[in-house]
Amino acid sequence: MNRSRVLVLTALLAAPAYAQHPFAVSTGYDPTVPVPRTVLGYEVGDRFTPHHLLMSYAGKVAAASRRVRLDTMAVTAEGREALLAIVTSEANQARLDAIRQDAAMVASGGSGADAAAARLPAIVWLAYSVHGNEASGVEAAIAMLYQLAAGTDPETRMILDSTVVLIEAVQNPDGHERHVQDVLRRRSPLGPVSAPGALVYGSNWPGARTSHWHFDLNRDWFIQSHPETRGRTSTFLGWWPHVAVDLHEMGSNSTYFFAPPMEPVNKNVPASIQAWWDIYAEANGRAFDAHGWSFFRREGYDEFYPGYGVSWPILTGAVGMTFEQASSGAGAVRTT
Repeated sequence: MNRSRVLVLTALLAAPAYAQHPFAVSTGYDPTVPVPRTVLGYEVGDRFTPHHLLMSYAGKVAAASRRVRLDTMAVTAEGREALLAIVTSEANQARLDAIRQDAAMVASGGSGADAAAARLPAIVWLAYSVHGNEASGVEAAIAMLYQLAAGTDPETRMILDSTVVLIEAVQNPDGHERHVQDVLRRRSPLGPVSAPGALVYGSNWPGARTSHWHFDLNRDWFIQSHPETRGRTSTFLGWWPHVAVDLHEMGSNSTYFFAPPMEPVNKNVPASIQAWWDIYAEANGRAFDAHGWSFFRREGYDEFYPGYGVSWPILTGAVGMTFEQASSGAGAVRTT
């Protein structure tokens, strides 16, 4: 299980770019896997990516890389696919059915659980942008998909050999699309706008945070009233991930949050998961300190209500963790 820590660290480490995209972390890439800008028409992070381009890029990467397989978990009220990218080594791809069977055996605690655990790679679920206007997550997911599909460096290969990475690039396709289009219409030809009251930082009613039905999908894991959530939880229980990461944005005057959460913690959260929070926090903290980045933990974000995007996974046995990044909203922000 401790090998899976590398995955989150890979997403956080900011190494010099090597001409693939601004957030590249490797020194080598498979040239047959398309670079994001060749499909999107811009560098990752320069603009917010609409759903049709996200689907197009994921499809082209899957067609080019034997490390990637795609699955449609659900279809939204507005007809958009809720996509899952299954990324791992070619050897693991060839035995995915066996991996899922072993994961179910471990989750059941049956007589074969110990043997199954010895065979299992770590299974990590990365879920981005459940709130549609927290849109940098989708761009991070695109960068992560490219890194794992194309990276040829030893670290990336180690992650692929020891981990099955399940990437849900956008948890709320309908809300995210509203935000993308709002920002596109209000985008200034003169560059990013820093005035806090600029239209680009607003949105049309009812805003892009929620689903088509104006519901916060980050509160729906308990009731499961929406097709996105039902498809997600059904797929989740088909994989039994060991780690579940829910990636968000918060106010622009903040820094960066990662687990452990603030109290109160739901009494049903096992002590072993709370211990893993500390293990991840120590590793993430070292990575942030190495770059001089500010962060906080044990404040602002609780682990009590079982309907959050990591709370429900925790009750299945996954090490669930919320990540929150300070948001610029749609460009430059003047902070206080």
